[in-house]
Amino acid sequence: MERSLLRCLRAEPAARSRAIVRVPKSASARQCEGRGEGDRSRRPPTQPRMHPPPRAGKVATPSGGAEMTTRRDGHPMAGPATLYPRIAESAAPSRPSLPARVVQFVVGAIGGVGLLWVVDILAEHHSLPTLAGLLLLVLAMLWLQVVVHEAGHAVAGLLTGRRLMGAGIGPLRLERGMGGWRLRWGGGIRGLAGFAALLPDARAESRRAAAVFILGGPLANLLAAAVALAVLAFAPSPGAAATVALGATAFGGVALGVVNLLPIRSQGWYSDGYVLRELLRDTPASRVARAQQCVLALAVAGVRPRDWPVERLEVPDGLPQEVMLTAQLMRISWALDSGDRAAAGTAAQALAAGYSDLADGQRQGVALMLATYAARNGDAPLLAAWRPLCEGGLLDLTPFRLWLDAEAAAMGDDAGSARALAAQARAAVPRIHDPASAAMMGEYLDQLEERLQDRSKRGSPPGARILDAGRSV
Repeated sequence: MERSLLRCLRAEPAARSRAIVRVPKSASARQCEGRGEGDRSRRPPTQPRMHPPPRAGKVATPSGGAEMTTRRDGHPMAGPATLYPRIAESAAPSRPSLPARVVQFVVGAIGGVGLLWVVDILAEHHSLPTLAGLLLLVLAMLWLQVVVHEAGHAVAGLLTGRRLMGAGIGPLRLERGMGGWRLRWGGGIRGLAGFAALLPDARAESRRAAAVFILGGPLANLLAAAVALAVLAFAPSPGAAATVALGATAFGGVALGVVNLLPIRSQGWYSDGYVLRELLRDTPASRVARAQQCVLALAVAGVRPRDWPVERLEVPDGLPQEVMLTAQLMRISWALDSGDRAAAGTAAQALAAGYSDLADGQRQGVALMLATYAARNGDAPLLAAWRPLCEGGLLDLTPFRLWLDAEAAAMGDDAGSARALAAQARAAVPRIHDPASAAMMGEYLDQLEERLQDRSKRGSPPGARILDAGRSV
């Protein structure tokens, strides 16, 4: 399934997207910006209107001074209530749309009836252990079609000039970091059986090339099903195991291929058919997403967020929430790297307001960015609120989580733990997926270690506010 990965792979301070692309810096900057990289006086575009979350409560401080904002669970907030996760909604899973539930019911009913029919036939000629083995073979062939689907996307993307950054099947991940490829156990994502993360290797990919990439997955399933049916039709008396394997391949290929070509949304994830329909209609959301890819590609070329042409990413009202939140992720990346505290705060409030509407796999990247915002502002309560929500995600967030934990330890006056966690984060930097994020993480760790050293010399707390009125220090 061609997933909406553009916003959920933004899991690092600099750039996240469906995947990361190698683009020459000078060419990318000329194509996307139309100006030099050194102009850092740019301001982010006008913020789109976002619906704020319900207000949290306020109570007076024990000293009788100014009011102190509190979360719904009663714990104090250091910053505005709108920056905190809505406790009642943060863990609520999004339900599949009605068309998606209908499709799931129909496919499940057909598959269930077919499986019972096959079991009834096989039970007459095979023992119970053999029957159990054949059923396991059916499940294996069905899961193999998920691999075929994502491999189809990957091959089609590579043929059209995209760069493969990572892929996942169930809980398994294969990712390309700065230190090379790595296989890891990443955990499951609700509503997502697999994904292939690629980005075009050009400023603006043609709609035809994008369509080829989208169709690669479903067509691979349908081709596998056709081959399996042909073998069943013409092979001379295949055995029981071969018949079951080929039959499961044919059913799984047709089901996965056809279902993914339907324009549906399930638990926050769009089907290939939905993305293809938007692409063929050339909708504003599709055009904005392609423009966002242009900017995100700069990160792999080593262009830091403060040099991104964010003014080229005007997002009109009425677009899907995830497209608008991707723009906010870019804005907060730009603002944090530029030292623009006001712009960072505005984008952070928009991200916090839209967090609960995102799907599993997308939320982790937003939570990570909000935790990063808290850490860069020395806001320990806000960091503590968002840090637990950073677990999981599509791609590996380990270096960033370790750095956040180190910052939290420093703010808690635990210098020993902060140093140990910072060392682990530095060792994990090769897992980061783009040079710009790696450079920023190196700076963050350098600044943390400097504060820890100053504290050991002067006895002052290391968790002070990091952003000044102009730029990050």
